[in-house]
Amino acid sequence: MLGLRQPRMMRNISALRWLATHSRTGPSGRRVLMPAYRQMSSAAPEGSSAKIRVERVTDFEHILDKSDSYSQIPSRAIIEVSGKDASEFLQGLQCNHMPLIDQGGAGMLTGFLAPQGRVIADGFVYPRNAGVNFPHPVFLVEVDARMKERLLKIMRFYKLRARISLRDASEEYAVWGVWGPGSGALGESTAAADVWLADGRAPGMGLRLILPRDAKPALPHKFEQKPSEIYALRRILKGVPEGPEDFAPDASVPLECNLDYMGGVHFSKGCYVGQELTIRTHHRGVVRKRVVPVLLSSAESNPTGANPLCIDLGFAQQQLAGLKPQPQADVTRVEMGGSEQHAEAEESHQQSAKPARSRRLPPGKLGGSMFNAGLALMRLEHVEAYMAQEAAGVSDARRLAFETTAANGGRLFVSPWSPSWWP
Repeated sequence: MLGLRQPRMMRNISALRWLATHSRTGPSGRRVLMPAYRQMSSAAPEGSSAKIRVERVTDFEHILDKSDSYSQIPSRAIIEVSGKDASEFLQGLQCNHMPLIDQGGAGMLTGFLAPQGRVIADGFVYPRNAGVNFPHPVFLVEVDARMKERLLKIMRFYKLRARISLRDASEEYAVWGVWGPGSGALGESTAAADVWLADGRAPGMGLRLILPRDAKPALPHKFEQKPSEIYALRRILKGVPEGPEDFAPDASVPLECNLDYMGGVHFSKGCYVGQELTIRTHHRGVVRKRVVPVLLSSAESNPTGANPLCIDLGFAQQQLAGLKPQPQADVTRVEMGGSEQHAEAEESHQQSAKPARSRRLPPGKLGGSMFNAGLALMRLEHVEAYMAQEAAGVSDARRLAFETTAANGGRLFVSPWSPSWWP
């Protein structure tokens, strides 16, 4: 129906159809993306269970970067902060450095923290590069739409006597992503938007544009518009978290969410809300958990729990059947080949020998997902052990695997890896 937003599951299926019709069967019989995503006679039919395979997990980071593309990014909200004290006000409210942008130019990634140092929301702050008196103190704060009301409430709480105005401008603006080989050449010459940034969260992320709600990016004709699910899939495969499904509110610290690796934390700035825990974690140099990309597979299709090394375009159909990943569900460790019972017995013995207050924490928690690709907050020691096992080709009965529980109670194996762009 016109004017109504499609349910998320139907949008997933639309993206599945697009991917299936923009891939082909390679010489080995595997489904691979076409170099320019052109439709070919060998494209998979609607509802196909085609798979896009790679040789190494890090190949996923670039598999959707081969053509010049753009997409609208849904479920984003814009808060306008204006007034003489706007830059100083935002400087004390988020963990990046406002002097980097308060004279105009590109925006920046940042995070908004609770006083205890836990992440409330990730976001972007942009100077509004327009007006006869530019530079002027008007900034657009982009956050996930689900976190807008809470962030507005926090801003009003800290406003006090600051000479600023706060306004919900979500109905006026839309957010777009631009990527591909030609996106780098656009740079600051993009007349596509007065409000923009070069998305440096991971290599190849491209540009991020803020445009009036009824406008589209003014790009060269070679750029092709893609479904928003393609943007989400690219982001996930690169290991870039975004929104409350990946940044669990009030649970993680910025470094666990890779904000330091993505350029969203300035460690030399002055005081801001939540600074103490962030700086202490940074100077201690110990971060035991981070958000990493993962692949999901059912126990029926992948009984060994090994990394499937493929994007399963038919996974949306399995989700319709109830095998849907649940954000913030525990990721648990399992040793294959019947050793689960041994592990349970050993854990029971240990619990009886330890004080009652001892407990066993799961290795991680699942974040957002698209098809069978997702993000998870995982303990790095477990990720490294799993990657070493996969590299060595371990296939005996006691191999390490991870699993989570789907919406219908079914098992989903979780295969993590660390991105190649990490320092």
